[in-house]
Amino acid sequence: MARTTDQLIAELSEFLRIPSISSGDGTVEDLAAAAQWVCNRIVSAGGTAEVLPTQVNPLVVGQLPSSTGTGPHVLLYGHYDVQTVAPLADWTTPPFEPTIRDGALYARGASDDKGNFHSLLAGAAGLAEEGALPVNLTIVLDGEEEIGGHSVIDWIEQQPAGQYDAAVVFDAGFVEPGHLAIEAGVRGVITATISVRTGDRDAHSGLYGGAALNAAHVLSRLISDLSAGPDGRLHESLMVGVAPASPIEEEAWATLPDPAGELAIAGINAANPEALADYYRRTTAMPTFDVNAITCRDAGQNRTIVPSEATAAISFRLVGGQDCNQFWQAVQDLLRERAPVGATLEFAVRGMADGATFDPELPAIRLAREAFVQATGMPCAIVRSGGAIPLVTALAKQGVPTILSGCALPNDRIHAPDEHLRIDQYELGVKMARAVLTAFGSL
Repeated sequence: MARTTDQLIAELSEFLRIPSISSGDGTVEDLAAAAQWVCNRIVSAGGTAEVLPTQVNPLVVGQLPSSTGTGPHVLLYGHYDVQTVAPLADWTTPPFEPTIRDGALYARGASDDKGNFHSLLAGAAGLAEEGALPVNLTIVLDGEEEIGGHSVIDWIEQQPAGQYDAAVVFDAGFVEPGHLAIEAGVRGVITATISVRTGDRDAHSGLYGGAALNAAHVLSRLISDLSAGPDGRLHESLMVGVAPASPIEEEAWATLPDPAGELAIAGINAANPEALADYYRRTTAMPTFDVNAITCRDAGQNRTIVPSEATAAISFRLVGGQDCNQFWQAVQDLLRERAPVGATLEFAVRGMADGATFDPELPAIRLAREAFVQATGMPCAIVRSGGAIPLVTALAKQGVPTILSGCALPNDRIHAPDEHLRIDQYELGVKMARAVLTAFGSL
């Protein structure tokens, strides 16, 4: 007998009560408990599962066989770790005491990613329990997604080529209420620092200003050389590998929420009018550059100096088809070429991951889109994620078409106090999961 929504929400609440925080203030015991909870749920649906130790947090790997004993092999992915709850005082109710208010379930992880993934697992388990699951499922979850861990990627890279016909990841969501999305691509990311040194020590600006090379000035000019021009493009040497967006994506952008409203929700202003007109291309289908922080002595002090050293924390977002290592080398070559005589540059990478793009016309993506629309009666846009999900890139490198979607909404307050997931959205997630897995029986 199919489980009711109330029963599923009660089950999800058990999962949410486990404070499986990976980002600094959690415990090994709680992370292990969350991993074991997922194992137990897979087993209760008629599958097998185990917790695999890693150098950081354990992986959950489970198998849920097709009801017919045959069918395509599909991978399901989610993560059981959650972000820290700080500042705790800003939560209306305790973050690990799931509470229903105004039709939404409030708890840390309700949207990202326990609730989102649970709707996928509930859909799969429901089909299996009814004897109606037409695909063989491998289910994998990690406990390091929120800290940029690599364990699940190592596991994926060890899988035999051709092992999976498709993958489904519920770690994203709707464009807006009533408007579904499949993200057919993720951007890569490079985080790094650039340091400029122009002398042995700081100098008196009254005595040497105007004649001495100023490290802050040099750094500012180099940042300007990297920054996008009016059309949003980086320097041509950093655009290698960028392919035009597909017609399906171009059409979808016209149906998405007003860019000015999206920026207003974030509390920020547009860089220029052109950025609003080309918002979705710039934020999902083009490489971008941002300065995340600049340091140069202490700006709070009244020091009239010519600084000899300045540093910027920077990040780049790359698109599928671009190679992180080649891109980073091009950045260094460009800046060294433009640095003035007397300035020494130092570069340090903090993190790096390639992006990925899937053809929206792939059979798996077409089937998933049709299934979502039929199951919900709502339109489904094909878009790309502006963020980086290294696992999706690893799957793309293995040639596994991946459905990145989910039932979350943009205002679910993920990574913030009062994170929540609307119960009607959760119900849609279960419908979506059942529909896509049923459709994948024909892959």
